[in-house]
Amino acid sequence: MNKSVENTLNSYYTAERIQSELFFHMAQRIAKDMLEDKLIGQKEFYILSDINRETFPPLFAEISPKTLEIL
Repeated sequence: MNKSVENTLNSYYTAERIQSELFFHMAQRIAKDMLEDKLIGQKEFYILSDINRETFPPLFAEISPKTLEIL
């Protein structure tokens, strides 16, 4: 791998971004568990998903599809 590509990858995959990715998935898992246990409805799940995405931006968030809101 050439130095330019390596520097680009190192600047993208920072410890902060990787930690944010992990926190996003943990928060989403909790929201999904709440939905499955019928503690929240579909609308609340989508709201929580949007909040999770804003609070813990996942890697590649700029190209990932946003949650489709189905009311």
